[in-house]
Amino acid sequence: MMLSLWRSFPHRLKCLLLPIRNVYKGGTCHGAAELRGMQGLADIIYTLEYLWRQIQTTVPKLVSAAIILLVGYVVGRLVGIVLTGLLKKFLGLDKWVKKKGLLEEIYGISPSGLLAGLVKWYIYLLFIGVAAENIGSGILTDSAKALVEYSPKLLAAVFLVFIGLVVGSIMKKQVIGSTLVGKEAIGSSLKFGSVMLFGIVALSTMGIDVNLLVQTIIVAVAAIMISAGVAIGVATGLVLKDEFRPYIRAILKELLRKEDEKGNGEVEGGLYPS
Repeated sequence: MMLSLWRSFPHRLKCLLLPIRNVYKGGTCHGAAELRGMQGLADIIYTLEYLWRQIQTTVPKLVSAAIILLVGYVVGRLVGIVLTGLLKKFLGLDKWVKKKGLLEEIYGISPSGLLAGLVKWYIYLLFIGVAAENIGSGILTDSAKALVEYSPKLLAAVFLVFIGLVVGSIMKKQVIGSTLVGKEAIGSSLKFGSVMLFGIVALSTMGIDVNLLVQTIIVAVAAIMISAGVAIGVATGLVLKDEFRPYIRAILKELLRKEDEKGNGEVEGGLYPS
């Protein structure tokens, strides 16, 4: 019954409009004010009829878009769950990370969960693009299409940064297990450098120009190395000054003695020429 009322509403509006149109055409309505009133009422009814037709056209598209989004959500969730289980069972990425003691270094991120999550979100974006295209709005469709086309680059960039985090964590773990002096600082620096390097590659994958960023990093690293060299030299001098003091004195005495001998020889040669 509701569907029949929905479909018959424009017809009911026309039936309501016909008497007004007949009065207006038949000349039974006298006076300019009455004619203007009838014409205004007719315009209002025609506007309502147009709006109702637009609603009849748009609402089914919105309902179908909502159904598409719901199906996409269900499909994405199922694919994510299945893919997570397969990666954990056959590849054993999570076990390997726990075995190497890297779980804390990568901030508790599950490799299998991350890969499955990237695939799941790609499915979500695909269904969002289909739903937007189904609605038929030009701006919305173009935006959704651009997002779907750009999403592989974005997801690949996220995966590259995660690889850099894993590689940096492995290097840090190796350095901390060694006997190097300042191994904590060196390991953290290597981890940060790995994430930075893979981050630059990820930005380039996304189509972002990284030339200025690379040049800035090179200048910053050079400044840090120069500062570290000066600091190490000053610290070494302060620490070893007492140990090197006797050697420095002996070297200075020897240099002074040679200068004195050279000076005496020049004076003797000038007074008693051969």
